[in-house]
Amino acid sequence: MDLSNYWQENKRFLVAVGIAAVAFIGGWMTIDGYVGADLRAQRARKSKVESELRAPLHGAQDLERAIAENEALRKACAALREGLEFIPRPEFRMDKGTTATSRYFTTLERTSEDVKRRAGRAGLAVPPDLGMPAVAPTKEAALARYLEALDAIEQVVTAAIASGCQRIDKVAVRLDPALLSGKPIAGVERTQVEVQLSGAALPLAKLACALQNRSSGRVLPLERAEFAPSRTRGTDEVRLEFVLALPHLGSLGLPASSEVNQ
Repeated sequence: MDLSNYWQENKRFLVAVGIAAVAFIGGWMTIDGYVGADLRAQRARKSKVESELRAPLHGAQDLERAIAENEALRKACAALREGLEFIPRPEFRMDKGTTATSRYFTTLERTSEDVKRRAGRAGLAVPPDLGMPAVAPTKEAALARYLEALDAIEQVVTAAIASGCQRIDKVAVRLDPALLSGKPIAGVERTQVEVQLSGAALPLAKLACALQNRSSGRVLPLERAEFAPSRTRGTDEVRLEFVLALPHLGSLGLPASSEVNQ
């Protein structure tokens, strides 16, 4: 083949092909300069990660250590919950062997008779209803909270008798609205017990101290307390008003103590 003749006949085509080849090679080198290094780095990283995934990350000792740490955390959380929540005495808890309503009325009648008898002997006037509702609620959760409140009220009356108080003018129990709504409680649920007393200042001061006496092992959670002069003129009496907040923790990730050994 005569290359001179071929060149003369196909000069334009060969020049176009050469320009296209140079442009392609230049473009490829440019792209490789910008992207090629990243691509090679990603491939190397992928290879490394695949190698690490094939290798065991944790051994039997790591698993045993994790189980032990989890158990310790569960026990610590259970102890924290037990320390924060108000735990009623056994006689003021719902008995699984009976219905909630039956348990409520039985405990209320027994406690009311006992409190009024002891208060009458000590000369302490108490409200007839002891702050309990005139019509019992129907929900078991509300009945349980009223029994817990009755536990706290009984302790207040016992301390008031021991302190020499004269009158408990008012006792009111307010359940947490979150409990009554029936929705899951994420925070802290509180049953409030409001108590108002009047009489000489010294017995009321003794009562306020007795409620926070840790020697008995049961400190009633006092939310607030206020001393004020009596509303009756011409007397040396004072008023003591305080609110007990009986807390329960909602869904905070702290297991109850009964869950620890499961």
